[in-house]
Amino acid sequence: GALVAHKLIQHEDGSLTLGPVDGFANKYNKTSDTKVMAQSENGVQVNNGTYSLSAGSYVLFNRLNVHNKITFKVTASTALDKFGFSFCRGTDSEKFYSVIVNPEENGAKKKLNFEEEGGKGFISGADSYFFDTPSDNVYDITILTDNSVCVVYINDVLAYTNRIYGMQKNCWSINCYDGNITVNDLNVMYY
Repeated sequence: GALVAHKLIQHEDGSLTLGPVDGFANKYNKTSDTKVMAQSENGVQVNNGTYSLSAGSYVLFNRLNVHNKITFKVTASTALDKFGFSFCRGTDSEKFYSVIVNPEENGAKKKLNFEEEGGKGFISGADSYFFDTPSDNVYDITILTDNSVCVVYINDVLAYTNRIYGMQKNCWSINCYDGNITVNDLNVMYY
């Protein structure tokens, strides 16, 4: 097993959520070069570190390290946009694992789904709890990986943990399944 510790965050309304522990997140202190290795033929525009993706598109990035902190901001065009990121993905991968930010309740809520694309599809019981769609459709995403442990934080309102074998030393991608998204402030750190 693995122990994952989270920081408890109290919001102005008294509600409690989970976020990354600063000491753990700060341990990832070396910058990894981020390079585009491939992208879908259509639906991707890259401009000075900003990635614009439309439905059915992806950007594939270079191999990760063993211990990674990936941060980026996604701005969705509407509450119904569906996007995510994949691990263990290459240019010729028959299957890979994806964490998908899926609109629920007509876009009022979101939920992370875990899928084996090219294989089993949606993995029942490995999805997250519901969280409110941000009013500005902006998602600040932090992903911490340590060997096969993957922890995803979104906007200090969602903490999602899963074990994904093979993440380390493999390529990864950001994907748009439906709608239009803009990705910026992408950083990959490691230790």
